[in-house]
Amino acid sequence: MSTNTVPVEPVVEQRNQIHSATEEHSEAGAFVRDVVISFADGLTIPFALTAGLSSLGSSNLVIVGGLAELFSGAICTRLGAYLTPVTDRDHYKSEEKREREEVCTKPQAEMEEIHEILSGYGISAEASQMVVDCLARDQENWIRFMMDFELKLEKPNASQAWISASTMGISYFIGAIIPLYLGLEYLNLIISISRRPPPHTMGQP
Repeated sequence: MSTNTVPVEPVVEQRNQIHSATEEHSEAGAFVRDVVISFADGLTIPFALTAGLSSLGSSNLVIVGGLAELFSGAICTRLGAYLTPVTDRDHYKSEEKREREEVCTKPQAEMEEIHEILSGYGISAEASQMVVDCLARDQENWIRFMMDFELKLEKPNASQAWISASTMGISYFIGAIIPLYLGLEYLNLIISISRRPPPHTMGQP
């Protein structure tokens, strides 16, 4: 009797391709999100400061205050963008360690949790038992399943921390230059208008 077998290598290769495509899509979405958020912050926050300083009528004050806010805002934005994934990574590792201990010390309770999770998706007890048996043979997949479906935690990519930080810092800097430049142009226009002689005195000796 012959049995049909599924080649392992094509399946693994296809799975890797899907995983790679998913990662590229996620990274592209995160890049666009970082650019939009930080660029919008760069437009709004310095604009309010520049508008307030422009009312004082000193271009030097606008330049100094605007540049100070521009650099400090870019640094804070970059620092926050770097610390967020690092903190998420530490939290994920802590929860993963706790989940690993529970799988080792309380496997039966963890299996019952798998049944509860799968029953919420309308999966029968017989089918969920097959899933439990498969996961019980591979502890790493078991732990990953619990992290994904019980705790609903996505494994953070801490290697992207510097990329995200640089993206947000540069986007904030570029966004902040626009209101600073417009504020200076507006202030120079007001100053030049205020220095013009009144119309009735023009041409008089």
